Amino acid sequence: MSAARKVNRIVVHCSAGPAGQRGKDIAAWHTRPASRGGLGWSAPGYHYVVEADGTVVRILPEDRIANGAKGYNRDSIHVCYTGGIDSRGNPSDTRTAAQKGSLLRLISEIRSRRGNLKVVGHRDLSPDLDGDGVIIPWERIKACPCFDAIPEYGGG
Repeated sequence: MSAARKVNRIVVHCSAGPAGQRGKDIAAWHTRPASRGGLGWSAPGYHYVVEADGTVVRILPEDRIANGAKGYNRDSIHVCYTGGIDSRGNPSDTRTAAQKGSLLRLISEIRSRRGNLKVVGHRDLSPDLDGDGVIIPWERIKACPCFDAIPEYGGG
């Protein structure tokens, strides 16, 4: 695939795991064969993972297609922060101040290279079941990224 892959959006995700997860471990789990406890995907789900301390780990080059959101991978860049669940395993915006800053810088940097891309959360790609043009909470397939990415990042 060439570096000129047409990208229309940035999709923000949470890892739905502990904030202390490491980007490289998430990528390994995504691509490890299912017979060895992984998901068995041909590519990881994200291009970038933002760890709890704000470190941005590039998991996959942007010219490659990630497996972040079925039906939306070919024209998306996928960005994930570690965390997204509280101590009881419930969806929660657990982003640290460092993660918030790094996510904002990363999204701004991608947009500076790729144009003013639309930014959505993974949950915003759920089907619009009532056909009103808005994905409301009861229509969401998942809570990811556990905050409303569209107003936070300007939507594009």
